[in-house]
Amino acid sequence: MPENSNIHSKKIYHRFGTRKSVQLSGGLHPNVSLNKVVDETHFSKNEVRAIYRAFKETSPNAVINKNIMREKFAELFPHGDIEHYSDLLFETFDNDGNGTINFQEFVKALSILCRGTLDEKLDWLYKLYDPKEKGEVTWDRLFYVITSMDDLMGKHARPHHTREQKCELTNQVFAKFDVGKKGRITKKDFLHICKTDRTILNSISALYTLLPG
Repeated sequence: MPENSNIHSKKIYHRFGTRKSVQLSGGLHPNVSLNKVVDETHFSKNEVRAIYRAFKETSPNAVINKNIMREKFAELFPHGDIEHYSDLLFETFDNDGNGTINFQEFVKALSILCRGTLDEKLDWLYKLYDPKEKGEVTWDRLFYVITSMDDLMGKHARPHHTREQKCELTNQVFAKFDVGKKGRITKKDFLHICKTDRTILNSISALYTLLPG
């Protein structure tokens, strides 16, 4: 279920916080406490400064809105329909739901993706499918996320999946995670399957390579 999410998360990192920026230095915005950000993430002070510099280059106002996120995804996936998946990712970063991503929200999410514990990463991945934290994922929601991921790669992607094929994939994934055939995927079942599936665990572990330790 989350493998493609991890692949796209790697691209996010390379777009918003590049390795070449890690050695940069500089102060943060007066309203951003460096020590607080370090305490709340898995990054060092130098890494936080570097990520902030890259963040400011992306948005001089130090906030990212949906249009900026879409622009960056359009650069990453020039042949794809990026709007839906970009907005899905935006919701996982925008913790307070105010329509913008500030630096604290951004760096915390990046910390989870790059250095987070397994539980932190799984909580983040689940939010992609259940952004309003209802505690369950329906078939329609799963189909929407899978379709959004597929659209992201564009019509020139190979293989190109038909609607019927995407429905079948949704059926397969839903059946795997819908323990007890309840007609919905609960967060408990999602976490359990992810933690016991070797392919998913390997995919999640690969995210640790995004930043040098």
